[in-house]
Amino acid sequence: MKTRLMIALALAGATSGAWASSASLIDKTLPALSAGDRTSAGVVSAPLPPGQFERAPVQFAWALDPTDAVNAPAVEVMESRSFWRTVDAAELQRGVELQLSAPGAVVQLSPGAGARALPAQSLKVRDAANQVMSTRQFESAQLQQAGMAVAPGTQLLKLESADIGSYRLQAADGQGQYVLQVLEPNSPVVLRARTDRHVAFAGSRINLQVDMDGEQTAPASLAKRLVAAPLAGQGLLVAPDGRTWEVPLQAGRSGGLSTNVALPEQGSDTPGLWELQVFTEQGGIARDTRLAFAVSRPTARIAGAISAANPGDVRFPLQLGAPGRYEVRATLFATGSDGVLRPVAQGHSAAWFNKAGTGQLGLSFADVALPAGYGAPFELREVELHDQTRMAPIERRARALRF
Repeated sequence: MKTRLMIALALAGATSGAWASSASLIDKTLPALSAGDRTSAGVVSAPLPPGQFERAPVQFAWALDPTDAVNAPAVEVMESRSFWRTVDAAELQRGVELQLSAPGAVVQLSPGAGARALPAQSLKVRDAANQVMSTRQFESAQLQQAGMAVAPGTQLLKLESADIGSYRLQAADGQGQYVLQVLEPNSPVVLRARTDRHVAFAGSRINLQVDMDGEQTAPASLAKRLVAAPLAGQGLLVAPDGRTWEVPLQAGRSGGLSTNVALPEQGSDTPGLWELQVFTEQGGIARDTRLAFAVSRPTARIAGAISAANPGDVRFPLQLGAPGRYEVRATLFATGSDGVLRPVAQGHSAAWFNKAGTGQLGLSFADVALPAGYGAPFELREVELHDQTRMAPIERRARALRF
């Protein structure tokens, strides 16, 4: 009798829509925060952005393969073997110095707003002996035909024969300012930059780490130059609305650069990603890159205990600081026959809230069929709260509920 009862319970747990609707809700206190979780102790007010927004509530969920791992978003490391700068016509006529660290460099020059397009074949690269280097040249029409989105008048040079050393880029008949970009795809000198998170709250700080690799793999003459010169650099914080702030970088014990960037308390009412632009130089070799991340204001938060009767009825209490459309996302884990929790479903739920105060978002996995052999106990992981109106991720919890 006991064996038949256990089999019946296992089959019930593996059946789609087998949740008992009459089961009473159980409030579960949120667990302690894990590393990488993002929460706020309170909420703030914010104006509604201009535009029309969907106001109808929506819920949906779909099955996951329990053998596939669910990983938290990793912090991206940006690598660069290139740099860019603006130059004017007078500089080009005198010659713009290029310090190259490997053969095969690619040089692109594009006219800025109002600048005169340079005549075809007008760009020349000279070596230290003032000899013109052999290059392959491409004009804007050729580059556009190849699928590159370049401005009219852009010229590109490939320096196939230029080795490590100092060169000068020259052009006559220019007028105005130009954007110079240099890429060294074969260079051992690589800039690496990373932040400690990809989402941060307005008014908080985000850590930036910058390193330059190449001393161990560069030819001896270049390696000696890199070892003798410390890495120097400067950062620039750019908001989606175009505001900028200079970001000084400090030298670290390991030879890299770092800083804690203070994010403005007011954030930005313009939706979009923020950027940290990094400009560095070591031993005459210039590199730059940019890192994009989201800055959000905590216009809402998950407040209090999450309620659940079963995976078909999960309720998230919200504290709201501003009207708008909010969304909760969660991954449902179920227990396999081996007793291990694995991901079986992903669910999203969104609704419009007219005013600040309190609210609730419900989420249901009732229409998702559990894989055979999976059932209770369940766990909600990778729970996220988003402000859809302002396109801002707000809250994240690696683990939120076990029932």
